[in-house]
Amino acid sequence: MVILSMVLLIGVLLFAQRLIYGRYWDLRLGMRLSFSAREAFEGDRLFLQEELTNEKPLPLPWVNAKFQISRNLVFPGAENFKVSDYYYQNDLFSVGMYQRVTRRQEFICRRRGYYRIRSMELGSSNVLISDKLIKRLDCDAELTVLPRAIPFSAMEPVYRQLYGDIEIRRFTNPDPFSFRGVREYDPRDDFRLINFSATAKTGDLIVNVRGATAAQEVVLLLNVEPYVAFPNEDVLEEGIRLAASAAGEFSRQGLLVGLLSNGRDVSTKAPVRVLSGGGDTHVHGILERLARIDLAAGQGRMCELLEEVRDPEPAYLLISSNDDPDMARAFDRIRERGLRARWLIPAIASMKAQADVAGDADISRWEMRIN
Repeated sequence: MVILSMVLLIGVLLFAQRLIYGRYWDLRLGMRLSFSAREAFEGDRLFLQEELTNEKPLPLPWVNAKFQISRNLVFPGAENFKVSDYYYQNDLFSVGMYQRVTRRQEFICRRRGYYRIRSMELGSSNVLISDKLIKRLDCDAELTVLPRAIPFSAMEPVYRQLYGDIEIRRFTNPDPFSFRGVREYDPRDDFRLINFSATAKTGDLIVNVRGATAAQEVVLLLNVEPYVAFPNEDVLEEGIRLAASAAGEFSRQGLLVGLLSNGRDVSTKAPVRVLSGGGDTHVHGILERLARIDLAAGQGRMCELLEEVRDPEPAYLLISSNDDPDMARAFDRIRERGLRARWLIPAIASMKAQADVAGDADISRWEMRIN
């Protein structure tokens, strides 16, 4: 009789715990995911913080948190995971009554992009692990990884070429409202530059020296069309890094910088365009737009976008790993319109050049190493 009573009691307890956990396990149970920063650069190390809260008098021996995350954010143990663009991160917790458990996991920002964890799944069970209990939660963890800068020393020849174009423009278009000083008259000087006050004082003809036009402009033309059917994605990413580095350097030199690309925004799916401007805030905006380009979203034809390039004022830098005949003709048409343009071709050693790199001084090949 005693044994039967014990068996019945155990049975009642098992049924009760199963009923209680089944009904109340997810009551006032929540989890919050957050990145340690909202922005970072490629190669930076950040933390993902997981905060599990159980605000009820029912302990949970185990809780499994599962969420999908991009493989470009590399956590320990996931370095070689390349099956798809995403993988599932699984973390196991044990949380007591009215307890909060916080965990921080370090990861590496392997590649630029806009990353968001939209939802997660919490799994648990009763004490005997006889039932599988699932709860889905919405998330708002967001991270923007900006393209890393390429060292100035590596890109100096490119900058020097563009500066040369801009200096020619400055020489041929001086600013009539900018005054730098005076000097002796030269027979080639415009008569209107004579400073009559200084001439009267010195007895010699003296002319005013005008400064160069203050606001010079560079527009970056970024093409992310694949150069072959199945391209090496690192080459396309290198083109984005080149655009980011050029924007920063030209702005530091006091130039206005604009961006026109056929790459599409990860959220709006619209082609990326940034009107010309200057200053750190403007450059940061360009970097953000570059970070948000989604190579998987497709892209418009760059040749068609280049037909819109007709403003004679800026200098243009085309960055395109695709150098097929259509692109070469589109680049030629830019120059036929009298515009100052250079073409930089990101490539790897195995890529055969189609454009006339050797015979055209305005075309350069940027050969990169693939680790």
